[in-house]
Order: sequence, then structure tokens, then C-alpha cells
Amino acid sequence: MNTTITTRRGTAIEVINCGNFLLDGGTMFGRVPKVMWEKWFPTDGKNRITMATNVLRIVKDGRTYVVETGLGSLYTANDWEIMGTSLDRVRLLTDPVDCLICTHLHWDHCGGIQDMEVRSEVIVSRMEWEDARGENPLSKGSYRAADLEKVEKILRLADPPEDVADGIRLIPTPGHTRGHMSVLIDDEVFYPGDLIPTAAHVHLPFIMAYDLYPLTVLETKKKILDEAVRKNWTLVFEHDPYRPVGTIRIEGTRYSSA
Repeated sequence: MNTTITTRRGTAIEVINCGNFLLDGGTMFGRVPKVMWEKWFPTDGKNRITMATNVLRIVKDGRTYVVETGLGSLYTANDWEIMGTSLDRVRLLTDPVDCLICTHLHWDHCGGIQDMEVRSEVIVSRMEWEDARGENPLSKGSYRAADLEKVEKILRLADPPEDVADGIRLIPTPGHTRGHMSVLIDDEVFYPGDLIPTAAHVHLPFIMAYDLYPLTVLETKKKILDEAVRKNWTLVFEHDPYRPVGTIRIEGTRYSSA
């Protein structure tokens, strides 16, 4: 389901689900027992849960910005089977865009660049780009050479925090990867990427097994959630097929998404 959020400044932000895929539920919740998370994410017979690929499309001052890409089309038949989906069930972003922003460069966040026409630039944090081309055995398998090759042709390295346009700000949110960044629009709509991939992950202990630096995730997430409460931000959860948009509430020390 797609939706549009309009900020108080009048910026229209289109939230587009580029397709769902299946992923092992345990990896998405790390140390948290299944009994605590399966009420939000029911599993199939292989313990897989449904993950969305919710991306943003923003038109500002005559330029089109897209945040993340969706899965894209560059997969083998075996890849599609593992993901529990197929090419005809994903949405490809084939309309030209001026600027693509990637929170990081894992395949499920930038794989769709294979099908995109990006006129101007792909913005990635400098640290993320360095790590994506590195040899860390824990993360190497999450990056695809074909994606990096296409990104490199029109790469713009960012050193967040920084503004890429009036009202579009990059925020450093390390933890999932060292160079992971998030996007804040008009100081009102926040796109956390894999810092908070679903509404369930607003709970502080819900940290993915994929997070390379879990304690950093915990610290970063608390800082962001406190700011979200203080400023009443709307959050867009990239991987949540059920509750892609929410605001943050806090009771005592417990955060929730409404």
C-alpha cells in the first residue's frame, strides 16, 4: 500500500512499497525470543516473516529525490526462491529521478539501482562507501559488486550531518553499519532505514542479528527516538509491510509506535 505524507511546509512525500520478500524472523530480532515478536510478524513454515521495501519519492524545487531503491530485478531464480517472491511481484522504479539517496548499500536497499535512471547523483556516506568496498567477512556478502559499480559512476560522498537540499537533511545513524545514515525531511518526517526497520523495532532491545554494532544501534536508536518524541516526527519504517508509518510515544522508559 502506498501513501503520501505532506509536511507543514507543503512537501509531498510519497511512500512506495516496491514489493515484499521473506526473511528469517530470528535474524530480524536477534536475541529477542520469538514469543515476544511473532505477534507483530507471523512466520511461515520456514520461520520466515514478510518484509517490505518502502522507499520515498520527494519532489522539491523541481528536482525528484528518491530514498532507497527497492529490490530491483538482478537476481537468479534461486535468489527469488529464497526470498519467497518473483520479479513480477516487485515494483521497479523506472521513471527518471534526479537524485538517489541510500541509507547504506546492502542489496535490499540499493539493488533497484540496476533498473533506475538517475540523472545527477547517488548520495552515500563516505564511511559506508569505504566499508562497502572492504573485506569484512561479516558484511561482505550484503554488498553486490554490480550495484557498487553502477553507484560509482555518479557517486557523491556525504559526510553527515549535512543538507542535500532545502529541507532534506542527512543524519548519521551508525550501528547497522558504521556509515549508515538516515534522512530527515522538513524536520518532520524521518526515514531511519535499518536503524529502525519496522515499527516493532522501536522497542530498544529489538536489535537485528544483522546489526554489526549492536550497542551502537542501542545508543543511536534511543537518541533518535527521544528526538522523535520531542519534535513529534513521523517515521517511515522501510521494512514494515503492516505499519509503514507511525509516530513515537514513550511511557516511562518504553517506546511505542502509534
